[in-house]
Amino acid sequence: MSEEGKVLRRSIGIVFDDGGLLAITTELPDGEYGLDREEVAAVLCGPDAAPLAFEEALVSTEYGEDGVQRRVSLELWADVEDPRPLRGAGTLISSVPIRRRGCDAEIAFFRWSVEGRRGLGHYEVARALG
Repeated sequence: MSEEGKVLRRSIGIVFDDGGLLAITTELPDGEYGLDREEVAAVLCGPDAAPLAFEEALVSTEYGEDGVQRRVSLELWADVEDPRPLRGAGTLISSVPIRRRGCDAEIAFFRWSVEGRRGLGHYEVARALG
């Protein structure tokens, strides 16, 4: 498989209307291929609460014909034994392409809703250069 275009990392940062924060980051280990190989970390902070780290986080992305991330859905499990994850979704406001050392990135700005909490944030997808 070609390295060019391979997703190296994805990051999401959301600031909620109530002052809470959600951060998600994924990274593909060297030599690995496929989003099922990503290492994922997700943390939610309430406006006045301690951070909650999630044991499992799934990020599902819909891309437009131009390759820009358009819609995203999230499923976050604080405990993998819990039958109900925290769910959320985001929709594109605008985006900008960035080229930097070893990768092309698309930084998109999104409107988010997570379990009824509204917020604004970014979703960056970084891909390997050819």
